[in-house]
Amino acid sequence: MKFYLSSAQHWESYNDLKNNKLMQKYLQEIKKEAGVEVTFEKDTKYEGNQHIVVDIPSMKALVQIMKATGYDLVIEQEFDEDNKYPIICIYDDYIE
Repeated sequence: MKFYLSSAQHWESYNDLKNNKLMQKYLQEIKKEAGVEVTFEKDTKYEGNQHIVVDIPSMKALVQIMKATGYDLVIEQEFDEDNKYPIICIYDDYIE
């Protein structure tokens, strides 16, 4: 199943993924440890922005992503017609 990947510290969509060191670090770890497919999609609302799309084939892969990032994941389904996929948010920031 495909998900948009987000971070509690950095909301998506991303306008400069190449220079976003936090998300680049997460992507490298996820690709290395979990072996899931990661692609990028243009945002339909904001021109020039991108979404990170992670295809997670199993619960095992989901657990591997948690281990790779070192954080819990929160799955959000926003009721926004512009979002094709639910969002997996890396819970890397304290939110009250």
